[in-house]
Amino acid sequence: MIKERIKNDGADKAQGVEVAPGFTIEEMKAVFFDEHALRLPPYRVYRLDSEGYRYYYRFEEGGEAVFYPSVTTLLRNVMPTSPQLIDWMLDNGKEQALEKRDLAAYYGTLMHMEFEKLIISRKYNFDLVPLTMRRFMEENHLPEGFFNDNVNKLRKDVLSFAQFIKDYNVRPLAIEISLVHPDRRYAGCLDMPCVMTIKGKDVTAIVDFKSGRKGFWEEHELQLHLYKEMWDYTFPDNPAERVFNFSPKDWRKEPTYNLKDQTGSKAVEKLPALLALARIEDESRPDGLSVIRGEIDLDNFDTSKVITEMTLAELVKMGENKPLDGADEDEPIKPLFADETPVKSKKTSK
Repeated sequence: MIKERIKNDGADKAQGVEVAPGFTIEEMKAVFFDEHALRLPPYRVYRLDSEGYRYYYRFEEGGEAVFYPSVTTLLRNVMPTSPQLIDWMLDNGKEQALEKRDLAAYYGTLMHMEFEKLIISRKYNFDLVPLTMRRFMEENHLPEGFFNDNVNKLRKDVLSFAQFIKDYNVRPLAIEISLVHPDRRYAGCLDMPCVMTIKGKDVTAIVDFKSGRKGFWEEHELQLHLYKEMWDYTFPDNPAERVFNFSPKDWRKEPTYNLKDQTGSKAVEKLPALLALARIEDESRPDGLSVIRGEIDLDNFDTSKVITEMTLAELVKMGENKPLDGADEDEPIKPLFADETPVKSKKTSK
């Protein structure tokens, strides 16, 4: 059975549940998963989010949460800032550069969502783009300029993606699937593992979407190979043969796109050293977070009454009795390996 999580033309995305002020957790379910081609991973992946923090986690036997840095966080923490990014920030100034970066990230999210609609339903109504964008802007409190800057761009980018799908007869195996690599100790979300037809031969590939127009950088190459390692670990019977970066191009008459095969990247030789450095960074990071809740009294001032230091595991524990979006409270949480004993999920309190 093919599982999908797209509703209302893709606008219905899973939302995190607040477990403490400013902290949310969410079960990371794939938007699409082809059970005819793959076996379901023998574990669930969750994500803990707050301002400045993002951790993936899964449960070990006995119910203990094990945390993993995301691929993007891992690379950002151990790689130097690219010269291209430094030049771009100098050209734009710090404040304007940060604003442009944030708006570009929002556009990238919207572009991903629209790509998902097309590849799953195999149809796309361009007349609904303005309404889709307005809803997205309202949900994310984006400025009016976002619409004018991106409404036609989005139409063209989706058509570029449609051209790519037809050129390579792309059949998705999963869309936005979150995985962990317990040995390498990282986690991440893969845009589109798929089957592509290349020169008459079907190959299993991982395609990562980028919305930028100025090429792909070394970090993108490394990101793809970390995704490949997770995929091959989880699905050893169907390993990824190729890895690609995809981005739309600016075009006028015929839709075009950038597709770069990163399979033979020399940068992959850096991964052992980068992963070792990332592990050192992660182990030196404080496990505690400050949670602020309750009421403060200026006439009886005591900040200790409203500030609580908690570990990541304690935050996750607080969410055990709160229903996660789309989660089945009677379904056991699957452990990492198939021969382990499943942990029964807690009943939600009404």
